[in-house]
Amino acid sequence: MKKKIWFRFGFWRSVALLLSTSSVWGGIPENAKPGESFALMAKDTGWCWFQDPRAIILQGKLVIGGVDGQTGDVTLGVFDLATETALGSALLHPALQRDDHNAPALYGRPDGRLLAMWSMHGNEKKHYYRVSEADDFLRWGALREYNHDYADKRGVTYTNLYYLEDQGALYNIFRDGEHFNPCYIRSTDHGETWGELTHFITHDLGSRQRPYARYVQKDASTVAISFTDAHPRQYGNHIYYAAYRDGAFFRADGSEIKRLSQGPLRTGEAERVYEGSGQRREGGHGESAPNSAWTGAMAVDRDGNPHIGYSLYLTNEDHRYRLASWDGAKWVDREIAFAGNCLWDVETSYTGLLAFDPGDPRRVYISTDVDPATGESSGGVHEIYTAWIEAVDDVSTIEWSPITRGSEHRNIRPMVVAGDGYKALVWQNGPWTGFVNYDTDAVGLVLERP
Repeated sequence: MKKKIWFRFGFWRSVALLLSTSSVWGGIPENAKPGESFALMAKDTGWCWFQDPRAIILQGKLVIGGVDGQTGDVTLGVFDLATETALGSALLHPALQRDDHNAPALYGRPDGRLLAMWSMHGNEKKHYYRVSEADDFLRWGALREYNHDYADKRGVTYTNLYYLEDQGALYNIFRDGEHFNPCYIRSTDHGETWGELTHFITHDLGSRQRPYARYVQKDASTVAISFTDAHPRQYGNHIYYAAYRDGAFFRADGSEIKRLSQGPLRTGEAERVYEGSGQRREGGHGESAPNSAWTGAMAVDRDGNPHIGYSLYLTNEDHRYRLASWDGAKWVDREIAFAGNCLWDVETSYTGLLAFDPGDPRRVYISTDVDPATGESSGGVHEIYTAWIEAVDDVSTIEWSPITRGSEHRNIRPMVVAGDGYKALVWQNGPWTGFVNYDTDAVGLVLERP
């Protein structure tokens, strides 16, 4: 059973203060290790970072979607935040595919039920979905399918669910197999039925490439987007930004770029936030293109300004985390930490990733296997760190505080989830050797409670 954690004096008391809220009730002990001092929130689960929301808080429950890396089961872990108790897991789809790209996205419906939606990693032209009971997220209705109708034999991947209030429509934004680009289908009945596919974002590279996109709800009727040109293994990616509302794309200053009726948004039409090398790479796995960026996280501050967290590939052994913040007049882009070695020498741009506090993006969490301030080796295992980052800060001024240390296994892919007055930090801990072979649990820490 998980030990209760209380604040200590000295260094860790200062860490607690850095967490920047008087409602934090549990502290971080010295030499804390996952499985010993942190909550086990969901067993046998893992996720990629191009599905959202991957976790959600409803009715005081933290619900975490993922895929068992040993069986391929699509599951949902339910964690009671008031009692700090893992209530168990719901099996949404047995033995679908051992692949963390298949993790479900979640949407809290107005009737109190939860929608979960997922797909295979490009192997089928279909999305799967189920709807929970209103009072029990461990009980789910029948498995349903949406079958896409397009000519290409390649399937869909990734699922992102966002409700746009002014349209009365729930968007499922994903990558299709025909365009190999971000597309969407819409539902006007909160996920009961779905409309036809619409091409959403494309690129200017003149070949079959796949922009990678992250999304965040900017306001009730707007989705903000950060995206790349292609896969970093194939192109020295730039980072772009646009917001989508009322059928049109907009820059961060609110000026309109174009209507979607004029065609999908092209990378050259969006705001370029970071300029990569722009070099093509024709080789296979084992390296990435020089100076290639990959979007990793998004958040919006209380003034509605977007923030983009992303990684930059320099070599297989040297990645950097960068942060681009819109200050109301301009983008402030800077390096914030050393991200260390790639997770896997097949996909060399894979890092431990980073996450924002959704309530205040100045609070940032990262996973790295090196000292985040210097890049010096810290033992070779990815640990979780946190820092408070203002617009004037960069890697030379930021003070990173460890949340985990001395861990046996990697701590990767953190996310911060907020709702119902609660806020929780969650990450994957356990053996991870590739996106089709891992044995991780979701562990974490309750940061705030009502």
